Amino acid sequence: MRRQLAGTGLAAALVVAVAAGPAAAFTETVTATGAPSGVIAICPDNISPTDVHVTDGDDTPLGPGQRVRTTAVGSTGVGAWIAPYEGSPPPPAAIRLTITCTDGS
Repeated sequence: MRRQLAGTGLAAALVVAVAAGPAAAFTETVTATGAPSGVIAICPDNISPTDVHVTDGDDTPLGPGQRVRTTAVGSTGVGAWIAPYEGSPPPPAAIRLTITCTDGS
């Protein structure tokens, strides 16, 4: 009798899993705060950065005229820095880089 119940439970779990459809994409948010000369945020292994936001170190928007540059760091990371130019406002004391990491499924 126990074997039949265990098999029935497994079959019910399989039906629920199949009915639910494909698994949703895994997403994780990674944040790095540091000097305006450069910060790097890295996603977990085999997960790609999909959305990049740079703010002031306290998470407020950067001021007008702040020129932000970003670049890929390998296949799982992003680097960001403030790129001052002649006449630009001074950079903030710190910047915060936030990326969304998605496995693409």
